[in-house]
Amino acid sequence: MNIKFRRYRAEDFIKVRDMLVASFEESNHRGNWLIDRWNFCRMVSHTMHDTYDSWENTVGVWEDEAGAIVGVVNSEGEERGEAFFQIRFPLTAALYEEMFDFAEANLTVDNKGMQVIRLRIPAGDSIRESIAASRGYRPLDWDDSMSVLPLGNPGLVHLPAGYYIKSGTDVSSEAKALAHAKAFGYFEEAIDNTVPLAFERMKLAPDYRPELDLSVVDAAGEVVSFCTLWYDEQNQHGILEPVGTISAARKQGLARAVIREGLRRIVACGAKSAYVGSTMDFYKRLGFEPVFGSRVWEKCFEGPN
Repeated sequence: MNIKFRRYRAEDFIKVRDMLVASFEESNHRGNWLIDRWNFCRMVSHTMHDTYDSWENTVGVWEDEAGAIVGVVNSEGEERGEAFFQIRFPLTAALYEEMFDFAEANLTVDNKGMQVIRLRIPAGDSIRESIAASRGYRPLDWDDSMSVLPLGNPGLVHLPAGYYIKSGTDVSSEAKALAHAKAFGYFEEAIDNTVPLAFERMKLAPDYRPELDLSVVDAAGEVVSFCTLWYDEQNQHGILEPVGTISAARKQGLARAVIREGLRRIVACGAKSAYVGSTMDFYKRLGFEPVFGSRVWEKCFEGPN
């Protein structure tokens, strides 16, 4: 197979999404993203971190002679020196070396005069682990894990009096942005127009479904808990991203209720399972079990990339 490198183009967004869908059964243990992360990062994370326009210049693509994408190196757009490999098929060590080269040349960050790069390597991937070790990487005590829940009956949705659930089209981007900021602890920072813009752009994601973008609203109309699901119809699974509850409304079962409502809706779409990018005890209590994960490997070196 003749595989060549090229730079990312805007039209590749859907091609990569399709590759992630097509490769799920054969490569879900290779560290590939699911469709939630590809959609959410592009529309929300990149907007919030002011990398929406620059991110495409930091993505590398490897394609075969027929023009099919078989490998991608990308970041989440947060400029933290993190790199991710998306793999369609097992690749040769030489191609992996090219991907390492690209990541180190394009995705490192400066940390006190040192260049730092962090890669996700799936547990048990001896080829990538060997390459990383030979290039001076070291494994950190830091995993990027996924949990799965087989779906049957998601259970009843119980909300305390005075709360109700709204779908995406019935909640403003400003209200979602405010809830997200409160839930994830950056409300004390300046909340400028980029945060509402991020949630406005989320509606433009190709896999966004407003009926799966759920918010718990209190009697005053404020969003106090939320859960957005992304549905992969081909693989019949949904993915939760993001999920959160503002601190003032926690320990009332709101997150459990909005998740169960979302699971109920994806079951109606034909979903057989649900995934979440976490192994927190909260998700274990809902029945999610860890299924696969990647270890973070770090390299620090002097000088320019």
